[in-house]
Amino acid sequence: MLTAILGLTGCGRDDAPDPPPVPVTVSDSSGPHTASSLSAGATAAGYNPGNDRYVFDVGNHSVEELQALLVRIEEITDASPEAFDNLEIVMVLHGPEIDLFTRSNYAQNRRLVDLAAKLDAFRVVDMKVCETAMNSLGINQGEIPAFIDSVPYGPDELQRLREQGYINL
Repeated sequence: MLTAILGLTGCGRDDAPDPPPVPVTVSDSSGPHTASSLSAGATAAGYNPGNDRYVFDVGNHSVEELQALLVRIEEITDASPEAFDNLEIVMVLHGPEIDLFTRSNYAQNRRLVDLAAKLDAFRVVDMKVCETAMNSLGINQGEIPAFIDSVPYGPDELQRLREQGYINL
């Protein structure tokens, strides 16, 4: 089951620290959202109504889980767009789910990729992919859609974002 705080796989490194989970209730102008309503089967951690910068650590999840998460983000932001003008959500992909976004798998995962592209285009979600994980999976940068930025090492990017004030979801 997808959780909004996802354990660091470390992209092959065993010494990457796990972020501590913090249970919360999400509220916006469309009404309260419990942690379980953030996405189908998902829980949120670290939500703070005064904060507008969040990071999702995504590793080892199914197309259905990722799609449910992106659909829920779209629903929440569509319900009251002005309430989320300053919202920043970064998703760092660094596990086998990277393959879901490859050009060769686009036909099977069109809805997921198109939704991620839409959310990225409207600056709701910033998608990033770990180059280290891509290399270990045998995926070339040219196989990943242009809207997904690459970073050298996913866990380092997650740590950098946390140091900049992003909170784990």
